[in-house]
Amino acid sequence: MSDNSCLPASIPQAQMQVLLQGGGIASRCCAGLLARIGIPVFSRDLHATDGPAVMLGEAAIRLLGDCLGRPFEPMGGMRISRRIVAWGGREPASVPHSGVTFGAGELSRQLPPVQSIKEPLAGEVFSVRSDSTGTNTPLKYFGRRSGSAASVRLLRADENDACWIEALDRGWLFLIPTSHGRGWLLGVGDELSELIGRSRYISRRVEIVSKKEEIFETAPRILSQLSGPGWLACGANAIAFDPLCGDGAGQAAREAILGAAVIQAVAERRQLKHEQTAVLLHYHSMLLASMRRHLRICAQFYDTGGRGEWWREQVETLALGFEWCTERLTELSEPQYELHGLRLYPRARAA
Repeated sequence: MSDNSCLPASIPQAQMQVLLQGGGIASRCCAGLLARIGIPVFSRDLHATDGPAVMLGEAAIRLLGDCLGRPFEPMGGMRISRRIVAWGGREPASVPHSGVTFGAGELSRQLPPVQSIKEPLAGEVFSVRSDSTGTNTPLKYFGRRSGSAASVRLLRADENDACWIEALDRGWLFLIPTSHGRGWLLGVGDELSELIGRSRYISRRVEIVSKKEEIFETAPRILSQLSGPGWLACGANAIAFDPLCGDGAGQAAREAILGAAVIQAVAERRQLKHEQTAVLLHYHSMLLASMRRHLRICAQFYDTGGRGEWWREQVETLALGFEWCTERLTELSEPQYELHGLRLYPRARAA
């Protein structure tokens, strides 16, 4: 996806316009890509929705650069150089890791503002929905894993460059620094206070400053239908990954790249309804395939995290989810397009 050699400066589709609903990373990246293509965009309730904290790996940083059309150079944030893992009852192991962490809203502030037209133009409107409204399709959950988070003070100054993950009997903890001496702690499974009370390692490294009282869902989930005539869905309200695998921002950027390519194809095929249907179905199937890959990776992590009943339940639900995705993909035709730069080409003609 990083090869933008096929990306045109503009296309003659002035009557095609896109309504952006929601303001997450996927929606904002999609807006930037559409502006480069030359498709007018207008927005509705386009506000930042980063979440309490986010960590970007090198792959996600490159993908954001693809969306911006220039290298993305994160400003501020905390540089992470190692990941310390206490998993499956084993002693902590430190492995090299390259990433950047941001506190609430910091990443969105570094993305360019959306270049939005003031009023809709006459003509066809295509909707990009990242706010869960108007899709009229249910979410499919692959298990249920409640999570809660807290801001923490870091007690080990020599670990400001490290993120921690620790498996417990009924869940896991994830700790990332967000500034010098401060961090964000996520607990998945039992309540955070119970998990930190049973922690052997992370509990000795943090002091909870403020806890978010709400409980939120962390299990993978996906809309049963991700596209249709005149619309597609993107962002965490359309497809959400388990934070254990840490690829949420990268997935959002990939959705934006594919979504912009699909919208361009729809704009160029406005007189060919059967081809519009095909490219929209391609978007749906590619995101479904992404979820299936994610579930397989998640199952490997949960299979090695612990031996108790809680861990077995997570593996079982992930396996059922993998089967569900496989069945849905089997019902669909083989992918008919390939993505080169920001264009979809029929497989038979792909360069």
